[in-house]
Amino acid sequence: MHPVLEALIALNDLDVMIQELQSPDYREIGFDVEDQIFKLEKARAEIIKKIPEEVLKKYEKLKKKYKRGIAPVIGGVCMNCFSLLPIAMTSEADRNEKLSTCPNCGIFIYWV
Repeated sequence: MHPVLEALIALNDLDVMIQELQSPDYREIGFDVEDQIFKLEKARAEIIKKIPEEVLKKYEKLKKKYKRGIAPVIGGVCMNCFSLLPIAMTSEADRNEKLSTCPNCGIFIYWV
């Protein structure tokens, strides 16, 4: 798998965890999440170092628009916009060896 693609997947996972911990649900039941959020943000900062600046900017822009910056492709379908990807994309042997985006919604994609 392409190293930047791996970093984007990890970054997205961390962003989801941070967002969940910042939700009011955890605070209402008495969890002290500040230390955990700090650790996750520290890990996020380390992962960001592995991502080129222009890719990170696009990821952040996509995250604002779609609440995530990368989405899996399952069965040839983008799991962000649920559109069927072109056969030329689905038949590539090195699909996860390069950065790809969905031709419909533009989100970064990876193949499951």
